[in-house]
Amino acid sequence: MKILELDFHRPQRSSLVGVALLVVGFAACGLVLADLVEVNQQIDRERVVLARIESLRPTAEQAGRRAADDRKKAARVERDRLEGAQAVADRLAIPWGELLAEIEAADGNDVAITVLSPDPNKKVVRIEGQARDLRAMLSYNARLAASPMLVDVALINHEVVLEDPNQPVRFSLSAVWRQNDGRNQ
Repeated sequence: MKILELDFHRPQRSSLVGVALLVVGFAACGLVLADLVEVNQQIDRERVVLARIESLRPTAEQAGRRAADDRKKAARVERDRLEGAQAVADRLAIPWGELLAEIEAADGNDVAITVLSPDPNKKVVRIEGQARDLRAMLSYNARLAASPMLVDVALINHEVVLEDPNQPVRFSLSAVWRQNDGRNQ
């Protein structure tokens, strides 16, 4: 009887086709891996670009804040325009005719008015002038105080001009005006 040899591990013969397929498989895996790396790099570049774009694009909060700032600026401009228009209206509302008539009525031959500055908000008029002497200035002040249109007439300052041989008195006074019906405006 012949001895039976059982070979449980028989050496395999590698075929040329098998080796070729193995090499082609490894090459294909290498190409796919290279493409994967390139695609991941492209995705990273696109994320950087997207992040830059997102940082430049205003968010909803920034857009809301910008819109609120624009509304505040527009409101401020409109308020400034209204205040300017109100200032013009206040200047036009000064009772110029009556005010000048009262100031001229109190004026005498010995007093000259040089500056008349009204403040429509406070209803105050500042009068600067020059009087022949101290007595003329005080009598002018008293005549203005007796005026029905002017109240709270007050002498702010006065100065004797010593350089002039006649030595006139420069003065400044203020008064509050009111309408003819007696109520303050």
